Amino acid sequence: MTESTSPPPRRRRPRRRRRRRWFIATYAAFLVVAVAAVLRLVTVEADVWDYYYPELKASGATSAPVSRDDDTIDVLTLGGSVLLQVESVLESRLRVELGDRVRCYHLSTTAHTSRDSLQKYQQLAGRKFDLVILCHGINDVRMNYWPTSLFKNDYTHCPWYSDLARDVQLGRLTLWDRVLQFATQEGLGPPAPADYPLGNALKTPPAFESHLSELASEAAARDDRVLFLTMASYLPTGYTREAFEGGELDYGSGDAKYAAELWGDPRQVLAGIAAHNQRTREVAGRQPIVELVDLEQLIASTGKNFSDVCHLTKLGQQRFVDAVAPIAVKILNDR
Repeated sequence: MTESTSPPPRRRRPRRRRRRRWFIATYAAFLVVAVAAVLRLVTVEADVWDYYYPELKASGATSAPVSRDDDTIDVLTLGGSVLLQVESVLESRLRVELGDRVRCYHLSTTAHTSRDSLQKYQQLAGRKFDLVILCHGINDVRMNYWPTSLFKNDYTHCPWYSDLARDVQLGRLTLWDRVLQFATQEGLGPPAPADYPLGNALKTPPAFESHLSELASEAAARDDRVLFLTMASYLPTGYTREAFEGGELDYGSGDAKYAAELWGDPRQVLAGIAAHNQRTREVAGRQPIVELVDLEQLIASTGKNFSDVCHLTKLGQQRFVDAVAPIAVKILNDR
C-alpha cells in the first residue's frame, strides 16, 4: 500500500492582485473626475433666487395678486425661526377674525436674517399684500463674527450672501454648483469661542436698520402696510451652556431648544437683540406705513414663555399671537 502525498500548495500571485486593485482605484478615480467634469459643464436653467429661496414659490407668494381688486386679504410673513413657530397659529387666528378670505404667504425660514427678508420682498416686486409682518433680531447677531475690515452692510462677508450675489451676477447654476452647495448646506454653525472678541463691538445694527428701512420704503411705494415686531428674549441669571444642556435652568419645553452659543457669546447675543429691537422701533417711528408690536415689552422674560434664549413655549407662542393678531386685524379692517 503506497503512502498518499498531498498536492503542493498553490502559489499566490500578489502581483496580479495588486494590479487588479490599482486598476479598480484608477477606474474609480477616472469616474469621479469624469462625473465632476460633466457636472461643471451642464448648466441648470433654474432661477438662482428660486434655488436660494425655494419658499418664494412653495408659499405661493410668487403668484400673489398684482392688484388689490381681488376678494382676498393677502398677508406676507417674513422672519426667522421664531416667526416660523407661530405662523400657522397666527393665520388661524386671522381666519377666525376675518373669515376665509385671508390668504397667508409664509416666508419665515430658520437662520434667515433681515437681509434675507429684504431680498425675498424685493423678488416679489409687483405683488400686492394687504399686510407684511416682519420679525427679526437674533439671526443678524451671527453676522458680527467677522473682523471689522471684512464686514459689509449687505452681509456679503458671509459665504451665503457672497455666493448668492455671485450666482445672481452669473445668472445661472451648474449641476456642480447645486451638488456642492447642497452637500455643504448645513449652515454656518456657531461662531468659535476664539472669535467672541469680534462680537464685542456690534457691527450689525446700522445694517439691520438699513434693511428694514429699505423694505419699508419699498412697501410704501407698493402701498403695502407693514407690521414690525421686536424680538422677545430670555437668558436666565447664571446661564451657562452646561447648565442649559443639563436641564438645570427654568426654560420650558418647546419645539425648538438651542444653546445661546449657537448665535454667539450669550451676553453679545442679548446685546445684539436689544440693539436690533431699538433700530426696529426707530424705523417704525419714521415710516407712516409701519406699525409696531413691541414684543420685547409684551412677553415676559420667564421660562414659562421661553424654551431657549428666543424660541417660545406653547404658552409663549399664544402670547405672541395674542399680542400681534389684534393689531393685524385692525390694520386689515382699516384697509
